[in-house]
Amino acid sequence: MSPTRTRPHPAAVVAVAVLVMVIAALLWRSDLSGTGARNVGGTGSPVAIANGTSCPPTITNPGGRNNYRAGAPLDAPMGTGFVVTGVVRDTACRPLPGVRVQVWLQTATAGERDHRTSVLTGPDGRYRVDSDPMVAQFGEPNVHVAHDGAVGGAEDGWRSVWQRHVLDDGDTSATVDLVLVPA
Repeated sequence: MSPTRTRPHPAAVVAVAVLVMVIAALLWRSDLSGTGARNVGGTGSPVAIANGTSCPPTITNPGGRNNYRAGAPLDAPMGTGFVVTGVVRDTACRPLPGVRVQVWLQTATAGERDHRTSVLTGPDGRYRVDSDPMVAQFGEPNVHVAHDGAVGGAEDGWRSVWQRHVLDDGDTSATVDLVLVPA
């Protein structure tokens, strides 16, 4: 008769510890965990695009639509201390003027469900949203940027896209460009 084991086998302990470390490393940052989120914080710099090139379309990433609300108010004040900018283009890399972009994020005074605004892109396809500084939500600061091609039931001709991207604590800006495809 063999003795009954009262403790886990050392190989099993090592295997579980290695598995936990691998999972923790993968989940350390969303840009490494398969959510499609990437770090967009910092100063940002304009991207030069050569004539005749094509721009890959922006794909909605998991979490991008979290807390989205159709028809966010246009040009609603959101504070100062953090800036979200970007350029909206088509797949031929041409800037798209007059496209509605919605931005929302968590701040110390408001949650994602309420802290949002929509803006229209300028003649050069650029947009800018000033906000109070973002704070971490569920462990990491993040910003959502979206284009909803069907706001108010009217199609604008461009497919909807929702993005969620991470930042570092203390970032004062984020750059999120969108490339839209026809609806």
